[in-house]
Amino acid sequence: MTHSNTQPLSKWMIPLLGYLVSFGPLSIDMYLPSLPTIANDLGSSLVTIQYTITTFLFGMAIGMLLFGPMSDLMGRKKLLLICTASYAISSIGCALVNDGDTLILLRFLQALGAAAAGVLGRALVRDLFPLDKAAGILSNMHIISMGVMLMSPILGAYIVTWLDWRWIFYFLSALSFLALIGIFFIIQEPKINFTTKTSIRGYLAVYGECLSNKKITFYLLANGFSFGGMFAFIAASAFVYINFFGFSETAYAVVFSSNIAMVIAATFINKGLVSKFTVYKALRVTSTTSLTAALMIFIVALFFPKNVSLFIAVTMLYISVTGAIGANSLACLFDLKPSRAGTMAGLLVSTQFIVGGIVSAITSLIFDGSASSLLVTMGICGGLSYLFHLISQRP
Repeated sequence: MTHSNTQPLSKWMIPLLGYLVSFGPLSIDMYLPSLPTIANDLGSSLVTIQYTITTFLFGMAIGMLLFGPMSDLMGRKKLLLICTASYAISSIGCALVNDGDTLILLRFLQALGAAAAGVLGRALVRDLFPLDKAAGILSNMHIISMGVMLMSPILGAYIVTWLDWRWIFYFLSALSFLALIGIFFIIQEPKINFTTKTSIRGYLAVYGECLSNKKITFYLLANGFSFGGMFAFIAASAFVYINFFGFSETAYAVVFSSNIAMVIAATFINKGLVSKFTVYKALRVTSTTSLTAALMIFIVALFFPKNVSLFIAVTMLYISVTGAIGANSLACLFDLKPSRAGTMAGLLVSTQFIVGGIVSAITSLIFDGSASSLLVTMGICGGLSYLFHLISQRP
């Protein structure tokens, strides 16, 4: 798709696109502090409520792979309006449920809407802005997204403390209605260049071509398992902090947000590494840091399972480098397949959610309420991530 509009873009365009990219993280992080409360209120098992995260991750993965190619065929704005409206309606549905199984289904539908917002928000940058400005704009959108992630658990904790967990979903629905208004009035539909228009079958062939390269597959798996450990933490950390360590919802939200702050800090350090050395060396440093964290995680799980300070320290170190590993892995994939940059980005993000969904499902099955069961899962993911990283570096 090419941008052929001559009208000046709204000053609200970049904040709107940044907010659209935030839909997925916001939908996960805001309701994490309320998970134990939701389980009690609906009379559901912890496993059932943890599956609301697992199905959301799978919905995000499917949506990421589906809506990018679909928007090339039918246009961005129309699809974005449909999927954002679907997100708003399913959010209201989540607020009205009376059992855990219905919440699982509605969270899947909510995830499809969030995936469309995320992938089309990024695609519109390519459509509406010249290439030399796109990288800076994507960076600004990432800062907006990380800021939303930083605040959303604390906001969710306050909502569940002062109102009720259902108001979290009413709030998400209200925010998506505001996004709908913004999409309708601010986003200009880019004109489709029919010379580059292709079919869904064509996109599947491109995905197959990329995945047939073993080096690409190992990069994807190394990054996927790095994020898998983080998604295990997302699935079970609320129960560990609130039920096992006795934190309040607000205290848990503050600790969780501290992890996001560490991700931002590690991202800035990684930018320095990339500029001073190469992206391959930066990936080696961040992957080795992740492995170090994984080994420390096993030590805490075995010898200090009830020490909350050590639990916070080792999980925070692990999570801090996930964003940097993701950025470095994507840059390496761009280097391997420069003509398939969009496909590489779609594969990387969807693999994160697929592996994250599988790991969070396994976490839900083996989680026994203790810190150790979560730590062991995170440690295994860290080990597998480093193993696939080593294999990817072989000539």
